[in-house]
Amino acid sequence: MIEQWREAVRAVHGVESKYKRLVKAIAGDIESAALLAGARLPPQRDVAGELAISVQTVTNAYKELERQGLIRCEVGRGSFVAARVTETMSSYMLDTAERSVVDFSIARIIHTQEHDAMWRKVCATLSTLDDQPWIRAFRPIAGFEHHRQAGIAWLASLGMPASADTLLVTNGAAHGIFLALASLVGPGDTVLCESLTDHGVIGSANVLGFTLKGLEIDEYGIHPEHFEEMCDSERITALVCTPTLNNPTVALMPDSRRRAIAKIAERYGVYVIEDDVYGPLPAKAGTPISSLIPDLSFYCTSLTKSVMAGLRIGYLATPRRLALRAESVLRVSSWMATPPMAEVATRWIVDGTAARLVEIQRELLGRRQAQLQQTLGNYVLGAHPQALSAWLRVPDHWRTDRLVRELRNRDIAVTSPDPFLVRDADRPNAVRVCVGAEVGEETYKSALETMRDVFEQYPQVHDFT
Repeated sequence: MIEQWREAVRAVHGVESKYKRLVKAIAGDIESAALLAGARLPPQRDVAGELAISVQTVTNAYKELERQGLIRCEVGRGSFVAARVTETMSSYMLDTAERSVVDFSIARIIHTQEHDAMWRKVCATLSTLDDQPWIRAFRPIAGFEHHRQAGIAWLASLGMPASADTLLVTNGAAHGIFLALASLVGPGDTVLCESLTDHGVIGSANVLGFTLKGLEIDEYGIHPEHFEEMCDSERITALVCTPTLNNPTVALMPDSRRRAIAKIAERYGVYVIEDDVYGPLPAKAGTPISSLIPDLSFYCTSLTKSVMAGLRIGYLATPRRLALRAESVLRVSSWMATPPMAEVATRWIVDGTAARLVEIQRELLGRRQAQLQQTLGNYVLGAHPQALSAWLRVPDHWRTDRLVRELRNRDIAVTSPDPFLVRDADRPNAVRVCVGAEVGEETYKSALETMRDVFEQYPQVHDFT
């Protein structure tokens, strides 16, 4: 590997720089998998000595690789090949629909004819209006005033107070979480999260260059004691967490633990970025951590996981002192959230359609979760009557990867723990099963029964897949 880098640097001619040739050589090794995700790169001084170039040249190359998201540089630890989350995600979750497959790999709501009817109705209404400023919007804004007022009402229904001057309309919750992180952290900062967390947070760490560390969790979420221990021993910038129906464990954090985490964050001056995208689903979810420490919290939710999958509109409540910064990050990253979608969301919040669709979702999810408990209850590690997924224990006689492949051979797609796993965290022998698969109830029941049969069987001696 070093020899190839040496040849690349020696081949420099004309105005081409050595650091750019080194960047190209290392990037080539990463792309070809000669350097795997997590691999530690040689120290910069060692590379400089081996290649007979300056340490500054190597430093510039490593910085450029980090900027491109190919490596991450951790102070005091070294430089490592970054996990390419977006490129490997299709191996964990189906990114295209396959009609023959029962897709339990994507966390989606259950779509109904009433969703279709409500969508046609709002489109018909909008088509009759002469004045539609949301389709002419071009200036970078945090959201039209009436869109933000609807967002304030939606957050209030979830127990989170907000004001128009601290609320941003976003293109879904993932966008909101990224805005919060980009407003707050950068290379060299340390951010905490659950040891099993949404893959978007892991991807954000790769893009923004901060160090992500996982906290110990149980069936109720983060251990406050471990959070305090980390805050006491390291300089922590922020905590990203999903107290309500964590993805993938489905943990629902009790109020006592939420208050404990809020007190610890306040004591150490650690910002909390709260992902409450699943907050609308449980009839009683709990007190948002952000409502307890508003000056230290970003609170984010959306309608995508509770009202309509394609309605990618979310709301981000920011600390007052960081509101202008977050708005500027919104402007440079996406200019604004999509105004026509925000208009639909606003109308549905105001006229009660959004609340009605959430109620439908709760009822349907309750039925499917009950069926899952009846069929696979012996394997359930985490579930909730209104959750989009369940967290299932893999039997000891199966390895997780082999079980996932065997189910896929039977046209059933589930998700392994890998996309949710924070670096250095223990890999659980479990899979995530999303109950919102776009299939009829008989097909859903049959697929669960097939899963139970596979769980109870022993794998083949030879694995040819």
